[in-house]
Amino acid sequence: MVEKLKELWQKVVDWWNKFTSKQKTIIVGVAAIVILAFAILVMVLSQPVYTQLMVCDDTASASKIIELLEGQDITYQTSKDGLVISVLEEDYSKARLALGAAGVPTQGMTIDDVVSGGLSTTESDKQKKYVKYKQDELSSTIEIMDAVESAKVELSIPEQDGTLIASSQESSCAIFLKLNGDFTEEMASYIARFAATSLGNTTTNHITIIDSNGKLWFSGDNEISVGGIASSQLNARLQQEGEVINSVKRVLLGTGQFNSVEVACSLDIDFSSTTKQTQTYDAPAGRTEGMISEETIYNSESTGSNGGIPGTTSNDDTTAYEYADVSNESATESEEYRKYLPNTYTTTSEVPAGTINYASSSATITAINYNVINEADAENQGLLDGVTWDEFKAANSEAIKLTVDDEFYNAVATATGMPKEKITIMAYQINEFMDKESTGMAAGDILSIILIVLILGLLGFVVFRSMATKEAPQEAEELSVEDLLQSAPEIDVSDIEVETKSETRKMIEKFVDENPEAAANLLRNWLNEEWG
Repeated sequence: MVEKLKELWQKVVDWWNKFTSKQKTIIVGVAAIVILAFAILVMVLSQPVYTQLMVCDDTASASKIIELLEGQDITYQTSKDGLVISVLEEDYSKARLALGAAGVPTQGMTIDDVVSGGLSTTESDKQKKYVKYKQDELSSTIEIMDAVESAKVELSIPEQDGTLIASSQESSCAIFLKLNGDFTEEMASYIARFAATSLGNTTTNHITIIDSNGKLWFSGDNEISVGGIASSQLNARLQQEGEVINSVKRVLLGTGQFNSVEVACSLDIDFSSTTKQTQTYDAPAGRTEGMISEETIYNSESTGSNGGIPGTTSNDDTTAYEYADVSNESATESEEYRKYLPNTYTTTSEVPAGTINYASSSATITAINYNVINEADAENQGLLDGVTWDEFKAANSEAIKLTVDDEFYNAVATATGMPKEKITIMAYQINEFMDKESTGMAAGDILSIILIVLILGLLGFVVFRSMATKEAPQEAEELSVEDLLQSAPEIDVSDIEVETKSETRKMIEKFVDENPEAAANLLRNWLNEEWG
């Protein structure tokens, strides 16, 4: 191993000794330039990126913040005046959390900024500062919620000019949210109520909340009857449809027969609320009737006796009035009125809005099974005999419709509660073609290779140009045998063998081919010396 290294080192030394001093200087200079270029490139790419953390009002505040950053081992840099503090981009979040834990606000206006001001500060200027302060305060508070990534608040606060109208006006608030998690209507109403309370509003009529997708989450109590109800119903429909869609996807994908499932459903949702009241009467235990609430009893009796002869005894026989004899009389009357109180049970049931009528709802499902075909496998299976890979892909690129068994319909009907006749399932098989793997390279690798090739090419070009000798046209001059022998290397004649003579002959022939004029002059001089 050592001998090989020595041999390799000797080859390197011999290769280096081939060059002249000028060539060696050029090679060293180019190598130094290349190394310097690489060093500059690495230094530029590895330069740390700083982000401005905050701008301090005075050096005392800056010193306090720097002390906190040093305590957390956070790298920082300051401006020339020491008031602008910047930290490494990867440490920005850590620095903000550290300052927040220490009670140092990293941004936003404080209440001191609102009330402070010189003689030139007007009440209008303070009002504008107060609006900015409230906007920052509401934004930072809303951003604490886990589902909110960022919040932007715009306020319109009536100017208090001392009039009764101005004092009774409520502030308006528009909140723009960028969400990064699950956000609900209930959370939006909580934010609206919080904003109204913070602004001193008695209602949420002038609060509007939207997100970055353009969805209206809250539009104020006074708009509930118009836009609020429509938005709530739409959200309820989307939520219920989402639950149905997820149930269907879980069922069909769980079978392992399909790779992709898309579901569209039309739910019959009743958004009207219904109240039903039922009253039940029964008698107390051991009775056939209820307790008496009122009772009226009326009885009447009447009796009579026999009467005497009608008329008077002084009457003579000329006129007589006769009446039939009357016997004893009796009359009885009875009247009863009773009002009972049976046990009464009242049942009130309310059917809330948003009830789904699954019997009249429907769903359409598209299921896809991907069949992956590798180019290498297709070649091994003989599928590409007589056709190219592109022709094979074009001939088998259309989707193949599959037959759906009844068990899939039953599974969807059980999962959703819809009847089978309201469910439509379309299944297809789609071929996915995988080309042979190629040695793909990233853009950064390609750029590095190009840079290296350019540098090596530049180095090789310089070396080649430095090694190239330009033959200046020379006039034919006579060469003597002594000059030729003096320029040729010394050869030990005793050690020359057949192979050595052959190599010498080749060198002479090459010299004659490359310098015919010089060879002719040499031969002419030689002959003149021999025959002169």
